[in-house]
Amino acid sequence: MKVGDVVKFSKEHTDQPGLDYPKGWLGIIIDKFVSTLSADRMVIMWSIHGGSHISTYDEEWWSQLDYDPFEVVHE
Repeated sequence: MKVGDVVKFSKEHTDQPGLDYPKGWLGIIIDKFVSTLSADRMVIMWSIHGGSHISTYDEEWWSQLDYDPFEVVHE
């Protein structure tokens, strides 16, 4: 995934108990940080119910999952 990609939460993620709420969210990766000193992270601006929200996700979170939490909808 790279800056500019349109993403959504993967089916594997939204099928987890209590994690179905972001099922219809679409987002665009607006920044991606690759670091040799700390965890990599990416910033996604989500379109949620007619509004927008910016979230930062770091490698410390997604590396603990046994699935990919995001999938690319459009590059």
